Amino acid sequence: MKNLDDKNIATWEEKTLYRVESLEKSFGEILDNIIDSQEAMVVNNLNSSTTLALLGLGEDADFSSVAPLSDLAVSTNPLLNEMSKAYVKGVEDTIEEGVGTKVDQEIADAALSENLSVVNNFNSTTQEEVIAALQTAASFTGDEANGDTDVAYKAYIAAILIKMIFNKLRNKRKNLIVETGVLGAYNMGIFDAGVGMFRRDPTLKKQWVSRKDGKVRIQHRDLNGEEVPVNSAFYVNGAPIRFPKDPLASPNLTINCRCVLKFVR
Repeated sequence: MKNLDDKNIATWEEKTLYRVESLEKSFGEILDNIIDSQEAMVVNNLNSSTTLALLGLGEDADFSSVAPLSDLAVSTNPLLNEMSKAYVKGVEDTIEEGVGTKVDQEIADAALSENLSVVNNFNSTTQEEVIAALQTAASFTGDEANGDTDVAYKAYIAAILIKMIFNKLRNKRKNLIVETGVLGAYNMGIFDAGVGMFRRDPTLKKQWVSRKDGKVRIQHRDLNGEEVPVNSAFYVNGAPIRFPKDPLASPNLTINCRCVLKFVR
């Protein structure tokens, strides 16, 4: 990967591509550690006497204590720091281009709050899948005369299902979480910095920039290069979106989107 100080990086598209790749690498490494720690926590809770008792009660038992949202949230705090870094880099890169201004802390905090759904959805989905796995394991019936053996078998099934959940998280969900967490925050930093400059320079416009490759969806490919007033929205199939990866937009407009925002005069 080129260094961002490389003088050969002449375009906004190149600069943002290398910036995002660098941020995603750091985010991904931290996410790997979080997934490992969450799996260890769930496995540890699975082996507790409380969980074994719940498995014995059957599939209608409340298994939320095996993957408490409060504990999952604490483990993902480092992701919030990484998203904050991505936001700041978006602001800084826009200022460096001469089309952005510094952002007040209150606005930055509000931006992070909007992107918080990335982490919340990550944790809630993990909890829901763990609960579903335990309910499935608890539904198995065995020899009622050998209750201990029956519960041990249910715990064995639960352990296998939980392993599958975290493997799926590493192999499938992880990339989407990284992409959304980094690019969503980075584009929002660009947006907030540009809006600040727009208050000083009303001639400023915002432009949609796609990656121009075969992975870009048709609707976003058609948007590439489109310019609109800063206080207006882009439209995808009639639906408004402030910028690529806008956390307030419908998920079908943002999932797997790798586009970036640009401000122009």
